[in-house]
Amino acid sequence: MPKPITVVDPMVKPDPALEKRTRRVFTAEYKLSIFQKADACKHGELGALLRRENQESSRYAN
Repeated sequence: MPKPITVVDPMVKPDPALEKRTRRVFTAEYKLSIFQKADACKHGELGALLRRENQESSRYAN
């Protein structure tokens, strides 16, 4: 049995808000505080810190 033909609307306009994400910008004070907190972490606590601060990257997650 043949599959139905799907017609793509050529007039669909992409949403500009979804086109490109902007990079986040962090102040020097925030970066310093994260480094200080990371240095104070015990073995195995760094991942939890990064998740709390929303700094983990899905790019590196398995």
